Amino acid sequence: MQYNAIVRNIKEITPEIRLFFITFKDGHKFEFKAGQFAVLALPDDANNLDGEWHRRAYSIASAPSQEEVGFYIVLVKDGRLTTRLFNLNIGDEIFMGEKPAGLMNFDAVEDDSNILFVSTGTGIAPFISMLREHKEKIFNGKRQVALIHGARHTYELAFKGELEELAKKTPYFRYYPVVSRSEQETGMVWNGYKGHAQDLIKNGIVEKDFGVKIKPEDFHVFLCGNPKMVDESVEVFTSKGFTRHTVKEKGNLYFDKH
Repeated sequence: MQYNAIVRNIKEITPEIRLFFITFKDGHKFEFKAGQFAVLALPDDANNLDGEWHRRAYSIASAPSQEEVGFYIVLVKDGRLTTRLFNLNIGDEIFMGEKPAGLMNFDAVEDDSNILFVSTGTGIAPFISMLREHKEKIFNGKRQVALIHGARHTYELAFKGELEELAKKTPYFRYYPVVSRSEQETGMVWNGYKGHAQDLIKNGIVEKDFGVKIKPEDFHVFLCGNPKMVDESVEVFTSKGFTRHTVKEKGNLYFDKH
């Protein structure tokens, strides 16, 4: 394995969360669908490219129309790859897989189906990609759209400003930031939703706000983030009659495990 890409920019959200922007060294554009993920890799020893490489799949936070490929990544302190990623500087080399993957895309969503995005932490990345790339298609005036983003702390609610502004300008878009550990923040008073992302579904808050039931015939639901959130949400939605979208069968419940 060899380096084939370069880190073009790094944006620090918190000391443990960063946005990395990457392009291929030879300048060719990375082709993917909004919502998909790609593999990043670094060698165990930077001086021995023939040795072991550490790789992992990350959801893409940028839109396909953007020049740089964005990855929204949280530091795993004992992680073999993220600790190396967080030591990178602008201009450093990295490996980025040529082929994107994942079924988290907008291809099978009908023009009049309502959409619910449920995310935690960095799991918001594919939804930002989709909202940016398919803005006109998503906000076509024929559907209701909601995005839930759960985080431990308020400062981890990346893209909050962008989503709040979008909600102000778009009457049929609702944004639900929800925080589970706001009480741990010194000098911060959080008056928004508290708890976990899936709580807003279980407690019926989104349905009440929408004024309609979340039913499989009317909604497409996208999930990304903490495995516990995904598992609990899958249980809730399958009990309502939703079916997972797969390569072989069209469904209305989308989630990738990678």
